[in-house]
Amino acid sequence: MHLYHKNCSFRMKQVITFLSILFCLTATSNTYGQKTDSVSFTNTIIPIAFFLPETSLGLGGTGITTFRNSSSDPKLRPSQFIYSAVYTLRRQLLIFLPYEIYLKNHHVRLKGELGYYRFFYNYFGIGNNSLFEDLETYNVNFPRADFTYAYTWDRIFYVGGGFKFDQYNIARIEPDGLLDRLRPVGTSGGTKLNLLALAAYDTRDNLFAPEKGTYIEAIFERAFPGGITPFNYQKFNLDIRTYFSIKKDWVLALNLISSHASQETPFFDLPYISSPLRARGFSDRRFLDYNLITTQAEIRYPIKGRFSGVGFVSPNLLYGGEWTNIGEAGLRFSYGVGFRFELNEEERTRVRLDIGSGNGELNFYITTNEAF
Repeated sequence: MHLYHKNCSFRMKQVITFLSILFCLTATSNTYGQKTDSVSFTNTIIPIAFFLPETSLGLGGTGITTFRNSSSDPKLRPSQFIYSAVYTLRRQLLIFLPYEIYLKNHHVRLKGELGYYRFFYNYFGIGNNSLFEDLETYNVNFPRADFTYAYTWDRIFYVGGGFKFDQYNIARIEPDGLLDRLRPVGTSGGTKLNLLALAAYDTRDNLFAPEKGTYIEAIFERAFPGGITPFNYQKFNLDIRTYFSIKKDWVLALNLISSHASQETPFFDLPYISSPLRARGFSDRRFLDYNLITTQAEIRYPIKGRFSGVGFVSPNLLYGGEWTNIGEAGLRFSYGVGFRFELNEEERTRVRLDIGSGNGELNFYITTNEAF
């Protein structure tokens, strides 16, 4: 989930604002639990307030709800909803609800996102050689509905399918900017409707902040062939995560993401860095390309009480053309540190602040739970 991310050509007062937001989050978060005869759940509500030149004053909130069947094994991962709403005085609006629900004694997993976005995104061009000074923004409005169904026989191996839907309306692009001049696929917007197949392997001990285990997920997407969408492309994503408890409350977390898209992919659906989950440190969407391989390593360690910290590094390979053209890839490297405040010790739900650097930039991220 992405609550806030900004390229920091900021003065010190903006940095102080970020730290103040983190304090407000930890001071005003409200966590409570409830139990019925069949279901137990916890809910955490966090207010959000920020000011940016691009957005003016922004206000909103986010919540994390976890729940499980009272009779189920407490070692099994709980179901979760993460719901957020943010509105700015420049009429930007983000409403989103990612979810992961386990049914039938954890043999069925439903996962996806519902949302509506009225916002703007960065565009620097496509490829490893895109220039920072070519930055422009474009305005978009779109509803989102992502859904996957996966079944497991042993609560470790999952197979399933689903769809991804965005009704992508590009409301404004910069006249005579990169998008206007180059007109990549998707410049006029359009309906994205992709069917997908997935396979997953999951032995993590926790959904939000694992300390041991492995997670592997492979997803293949194909644009729906029925004429509903103007696009004709396919994508493949492999996500591998593994966790090692190296001593008490110290965890080494490793992540490999390999993303590949065909040449007909609309520019707004290409793999990209950076995000709060991937290659933290670059500006939002600083690099996007048809092939992107990200590796991330993170040390998570205790500080005091509910506070903990992390250090992370992330080498990234970007290249165009066929997915086999890895010899043509360019390397982009980012690194950083972060701080965590634990909202719920039992479920390990957290607020996090990450400070990352990539390509000479400095960026801040405030969001919930670990990056991977």
